[in-house]
Parts: sequence; structure tokens; C-alpha cells
Amino acid sequence: MTQTRPYDGKSGRRVWLSRSEQDRLVDQFAESPRKALALRLGLCGLRADEIPRVAREHVRQIDAEREAYKLVIPTAKRGKRETPLPEETKTLLVTTANARGLAKDEPVIDRVTKTVQRWASTAAEQLDDAEPAKAWNHVTFHDLRRTWATDTFYTLAFHGVPIAEELTMGWGGWAMSESGRRTFRENYLGPEPDHIAHQAMEKAALL
Repeated sequence: MTQTRPYDGKSGRRVWLSRSEQDRLVDQFAESPRKALALRLGLCGLRADEIPRVAREHVRQIDAEREAYKLVIPTAKRGKRETPLPEETKTLLVTTANARGLAKDEPVIDRVTKTVQRWASTAAEQLDDAEPAKAWNHVTFHDLRRTWATDTFYTLAFHGVPIAEELTMGWGGWAMSESGRRTFRENYLGPEPDHIAHQAMEKAALL
């Protein structure tokens, strides 16, 4: 595992997945689009209890020159919010819904929160069986949201977006308050992802 840190005051470790590790985790469900989609949505910053309610009608194409999408989360913890939706995840969501013959307002995942959380643990356990030294056994569903928060923040910051933290917190649904900012920084924001470190080193001629 690339990036881990111990919890304060309890056992286990917080995990931030690299982009290749994210793909490997999702690939454990290559034959189960619904499970793969649930993990992809977690890697879009959704909370586990938000995922079972996602439907095709929540995909919104944004008004921009280039085709791009956001996912509307109408009943989030702190009210309605929207978060960027990568093309690959949007396509998987739509094709999975279509394959199941669902109407636009019908949930695509349609499983309870604990089931969605268990899918992430199952995928990690499968990888841990093959690579016990990599500490995959520490990965939980919550680490997907943690990974998304860190990757998004550092990507925005590296590209010079002046409100990187505000955008990440807004997309992820953290309260825009001192306590919300502290929660985001202390519990979600981790070390810079490897792909950002590589870009920074390359730009600074440190390679």
C-alpha cells in the first residue's frame, strides 16, 4: 500500500490509494458492474449511505464547451450538492442502469449501506490474499472517500486553482465552518498522491 497513517487512539490505519491501486480495487469486481460502480462512486467522494440512492436522473451534463458531467446528490448529509463525475464512471452508471432496465429515477445500486461497505472490504480482502505484505486488509469503504478528497485537493492546488480546498469541501459535502475544515484536514487530507509528486518533481527538474 502506498500511503497509510495510523489512527489516533484506535487500531487500524487510514489509507490513501494511488490511482493504480484504485483501479486494482475496482477491477476485483470486473464481472459485477453494480459492485464496481459502487466503488467508483465512493472514489467520486460519495458517502456509503448516499450510493444506494443514485439514479440516472442524477447525472447532469454541465454547461461548458467540452462535454463534462456532475452527479447531483439531492439528499446529502448537509443538503443537496453536486460532485464531478468522470466520464468512465458516468458511462458505467448509465450502462448498468440500462442493462437492468431501470427507469431514470430508479436506484442503480439498490442495496443497503452496509452491503456497499462490505463490497469494498471484500475487494480489499481478495487483494490481501494475493499480496498480504501490501496491507490491503486495512482498506475500508471510508478510505475511498478519503482518497478522493486528497487526490482532488492536490490536483486542483497543483494546477493553481486558488479555492482548491473550498471546492473539494463543497463537492464532498463538508461543512464550510472551522470545525468542518478541521475535520477535512485532520481526517481526510493525506500526503500528496504519487502522480502529483511526479508532476511536481518533473516541473521542478528534480527527476
